[in-house]
Amino acid sequence: MKPITVKEYRSKFRRYNRIRKAFFKGYFKIYHRLSVDGLQNIPEGPAILAANHSGGFDLDSLAISTSGHRERDVMILFWDKYHFLNNLWGRYVIGDSIPLWLTGGIRYEYIDPFLKPSGESYPGLVCMFPEGRSLLFSERKELCTFYPGVIRLALHYKVPIVPTAMIGFHYACPVLFSKRHPNKPDDPIVYLPFTIPWKLRIEYGKPIYLEEYYDRKLTKEEEFDLANNIVKKKIGLLLKKHIPSFII
Repeated sequence: MKPITVKEYRSKFRRYNRIRKAFFKGYFKIYHRLSVDGLQNIPEGPAILAANHSGGFDLDSLAISTSGHRERDVMILFWDKYHFLNNLWGRYVIGDSIPLWLTGGIRYEYIDPFLKPSGESYPGLVCMFPEGRSLLFSERKELCTFYPGVIRLALHYKVPIVPTAMIGFHYACPVLFSKRHPNKPDDPIVYLPFTIPWKLRIEYGKPIYLEEYYDRKLTKEEEFDLANNIVKKKIGLLLKKHIPSFII
């Protein structure tokens, strides 16, 4: 596959991505009867949408990036291995997104256009999945450990975090087992070559503001604590509204 830069992709694939987004909007509306609740909780300014990773085929990523907001674009942070820079799946299915490298730290230059006041697409909505992997169907009633990247982004850009619940995706595209990789996200393996027409829902909770931590240098342990004891719990409470047996 011929290498491509972010600028080249957004220029050459602009029309393709408009068609792709329109297709998936219709797909989620008709086939999955997707509903989006809590839009009033998304601030008018920039924000990070922190969502649980749920189901296979990147169905959750596609849903929130194409249908997560009626008026504003939602940019997802997507593993560079499958991002459009390096992979046909990212180039033709996932579409425009922000590459996320798992080593070497956060490359803010790719996020700046959306969350930095001087950025060309500011104020943006950037979605990330702090779990880093989609859980198995057998794990559908729990969340795994959140990585601290969501906290680092929020503090770096001084923006709120909007807890986001992805509901029904485990049933629409269940993952039976995963291919494990040391120090990298699992590769989910689904058992059907298509998705089940299960009703899907996205719900946004009230934003989390972390002003008291701005301009402070936190330890990794403190970042993990904020990610898991605040952000993860807020998402868990949203999920428990729809899944009473959900484990927080």
